[in-house]
Amino acid sequence: LLRACLRRYTHNTIFWIAIVASLGIAVSIAFGARKTFFDDAMVLAQMIVNAIFISWVVGKEFKEGIFRNKAIVGHSKGNIFLSELLSALGISFVLYLLCATIFVVVNSYEVPLLPNDLIVKIFIDYVLLNMCLSAIFVTISCLFTQQALIAIVNIALVLLMWIGSQRFYAELSQPQYFEQFETVNTEWIDENGNIRYREEKIEGSEYLVDNPTYVGGVKRVVYDTIYKLSPYGHIIDFYHFNMDWHGYDYFINNPTEGMTGEEMWELVIGDNEITDETLKKFDMNLIYSCVLLFAVSGFGYIVFRKKEFTKGRKYVKIGDKQTKRTFS
Repeated sequence: LLRACLRRYTHNTIFWIAIVASLGIAVSIAFGARKTFFDDAMVLAQMIVNAIFISWVVGKEFKEGIFRNKAIVGHSKGNIFLSELLSALGISFVLYLLCATIFVVVNSYEVPLLPNDLIVKIFIDYVLLNMCLSAIFVTISCLFTQQALIAIVNIALVLLMWIGSQRFYAELSQPQYFEQFETVNTEWIDENGNIRYREEKIEGSEYLVDNPTYVGGVKRVVYDTIYKLSPYGHIIDFYHFNMDWHGYDYFINNPTEGMTGEEMWELVIGDNEITDETLKKFDMNLIYSCVLLFAVSGFGYIVFRKKEFTKGRKYVKIGDKQTKRTFS
């Protein structure tokens, strides 16, 4: 089953186009981060490419009756699903391992600046989150019979994940309180002898007021869980983290008067700080990626085993003999 799945991938033109496109996007992301910023829009494009090629390859299994034929010759539905899942995960692992390697190599100037364990965690999480997406795409592709519908659903899911993650990030980033203070009007005379008024802060009058847009309680727990489970939520975390370290080439190639490019770069990153909260966030991202991967895979396995293929009697040729089998 695994050999058959890999053969269908490697003998499909769409697959190779997607591989070249993904690697090209990875190079663009890597050099973009070195010059100006980490472009998460290109990551979105990479996810859509992944959705298209998995939908196309796995979707043909239903369209051409391959799932049905595999069941006829005696393969269990569980093994059929696992072969599709493991093939897609294996391909995603290798592909996005290469993409992550490209990013690290091109942005190697960051390596001495960051803790080694943090680099490894981000590296692994990027590979894992793309494997999670592949598991989702395979599951959807195995549960629907229409190839075009599969591609539309998977692409729509990526876009929904992108929009939803952005929205949840904005909601969760709201502060719980705003600081306000009391003021007093004071008079002063300008250089023309005119009396002016201005507001001045009263020292010690600071107080906190509730932020009406702050999300708290159970709703916050739900939002936070969904955000952390979303693969694109991890991309947003990396995007905001990387903002503090991007643009090395820009500063090196555009020195200011009285400062070399290297001095300018060191000044820019001088205030950067890797907090315990940041380290904990990437630890949690790894855990949530693993949870999502196993949850989606388990769900797909259970549901696919209950899926009904076309019922009836079919003839299947085994060697020189023709055998009649009943299947569902």
